[in-house]
Amino acid sequence: MPRVLVVDDDPGILKLVERALGSKGYEVLTATTGTEGLNRIQAENPDIVVLDKVMPDIEGFEIARRLRREPGFAHIPIVILTGASQLGDKLDAFNAGADDYLTKPFEVDELAARLAALLRRAEAFKAARTQTLDTVDVARLIAVHSLRGGIGCSTMSVNLGYCLNKLWGSPVLLADMVLAAGQVAVMLNEPIRRSWSDLTTFDEGAYDIEALESIMNRHESGLNFIAAPKDPIDAEEVGSEIIKKAILLLKPRFEYIVADLPHDFSDIALDILDVADSVILMLAPDLVSIRAASVTLSTYQELGFDIDKIKLILNQTLAYSALSAKQIEEAIQHPISMSLPHSPKRFVTAINSGVPLLESFPEDPVSIQIEDFAFRLSKEAHQLIPPPAPSDAWQRVNNRLGLFGSSRKEKRGLFGLSRG
Repeated sequence: MPRVLVVDDDPGILKLVERALGSKGYEVLTATTGTEGLNRIQAENPDIVVLDKVMPDIEGFEIARRLRREPGFAHIPIVILTGASQLGDKLDAFNAGADDYLTKPFEVDELAARLAALLRRAEAFKAARTQTLDTVDVARLIAVHSLRGGIGCSTMSVNLGYCLNKLWGSPVLLADMVLAAGQVAVMLNEPIRRSWSDLTTFDEGAYDIEALESIMNRHESGLNFIAAPKDPIDAEEVGSEIIKKAILLLKPRFEYIVADLPHDFSDIALDILDVADSVILMLAPDLVSIRAASVTLSTYQELGFDIDKIKLILNQTLAYSALSAKQIEEAIQHPISMSLPHSPKRFVTAINSGVPLLESFPEDPVSIQIEDFAFRLSKEAHQLIPPPAPSDAWQRVNNRLGLFGSSRKEKRGLFGLSRG
């Protein structure tokens, strides 16, 4: 029987919710103040918490923030109940760490349905955390980079992570390394429960894989992600040594790690680029972006990066460009691996809804390109052996590219596979 704690200073609301949820199989605990609510959470460890926003001592948003700072309660589902219905109030609720938001007056059946959905997600997350990666291999690390922002790096990172998870059904981690202003959680429509900044509470280097697991979040698709801090001030406390150690601990636990990098050559960016198996360099068809890409490629060369691991993606952010892909390739002396068509409506809709493009529009031409590209970035062992239970994503790629029935040599020529 799931246990739900309802914290509200309105006795009428408490009685209504207690009676309605009790009839649906919930054990309902109640508290009338924020302080009482926090004490009951510590004592009772409920499965889910429903918080009123406005209370006489501690408001619901502050309770949510405190819970998200506690490793033991960082992933407990939280629903905010409030009479405030403005967009700003909703954003504040999600920024505080709430999973859902329901305005008063509300239908108890809707509340029950939302609680059931959140509990299912919480159970899936717990099950995923108990799984270990049954492989002697380590993660293929894919870094998405650009010196220029606003050209789709985070969008590409989110969709690649989502797609790799759907293609192979194996553990995938999406790491938001844009610490001062990361948007991965927003693009997945997920609250920031825990983030990289929570590792700063440990003594220098004194954290382990369990601590890292405590800051992971899980999207309903099964994709794991670590969010950037909500506050840029907190981001300043996350040093490169913290990130470097984290990657070393995480690589044996996942098949794939996709890292959305900051738009610079900071220590954090360099540490990830140095160990990445593939680097996705994004650019747009304008002179500023092309110059930035050229400088980036030159820097990669000076750093001694294997040129074969650099994959250039041209995102057609402009409705019209006088520069063709061929002209851009000639200018920067590097081939373009994929050219995404101009599709602002699709991308904006995906960002605003918090649903990855490949989830909402899997048959869209852009989705098809990204899905096929994700396959080509996958481990060779994955590319050459059909999964035991092929997913819809894998079957779509197989049907488009005719993967099986071809010889290995033909497939290597078709996909440009490389070892390592």
